[in-house]
Amino acid sequence: MADEADCVSGTEGVTHKSTDDCLTSGDDQVKDIKRKLESWREVLIPLHSFLIWKQPYFPAILAGVVILMFILLWYFEPSVCTSLALTGIIACILDYAVPIVITNFFDPAKWTGVQEKKFEEICQSIVEAQKQGCDLWHSFLQLRDSKPKVYFVSMLTSLLILTWISTLVNNLFLTFLLALTVVMYPGLKHHGIIDKYVTKGIQQLKTTVGQKLKRN
Repeated sequence: MADEADCVSGTEGVTHKSTDDCLTSGDDQVKDIKRKLESWREVLIPLHSFLIWKQPYFPAILAGVVILMFILLWYFEPSVCTSLALTGIIACILDYAVPIVITNFFDPAKWTGVQEKKFEEICQSIVEAQKQGCDLWHSFLQLRDSKPKVYFVSMLTSLLILTWISTLVNNLFLTFLLALTVVMYPGLKHHGIIDKYVTKGIQQLKTTVGQKLKRN
């Protein structure tokens, strides 16, 4: 029993330690992100403007890019390995070429305080996204440890539903919807569209449940 307790406490200690490391936030984490993305700052600012829809036509451009990519995938029908390899090649080229281009074509002396502030805001957004991801993962760990049956049933049900949907809908189309959602999410969140409809959905659910309880 003592060994089992030590094992459990040791596991919890590792979990809490990894979670605490993951959830560490603040100026140090922002500074670390800024240091890592320093060579990409000239690209991140206009990219961020696109993602949060600074102009009304930016959503159409983003959707058009995603649609074009998936039309090419549908037309050429590359294998999974080919798609992953091409994605890796593009990522490697960008990772190598973008810092060189920025260093040679952009003068650091022309970097303004307004741009620096915007760059810091982008880094803070990245840190907040990381923290939200860690919070979600920590919630899964807590549910697994405190209510293993609920965790098992909910996870199994979700995966079965996902499997059922994938048998009904074309996988490429599902991937397209996922990619489009990921690309559009920052703009939807920035303009309050997600919060607006989520709030309405929760209110409607409460109203429906309340009416059913009153009838019973």
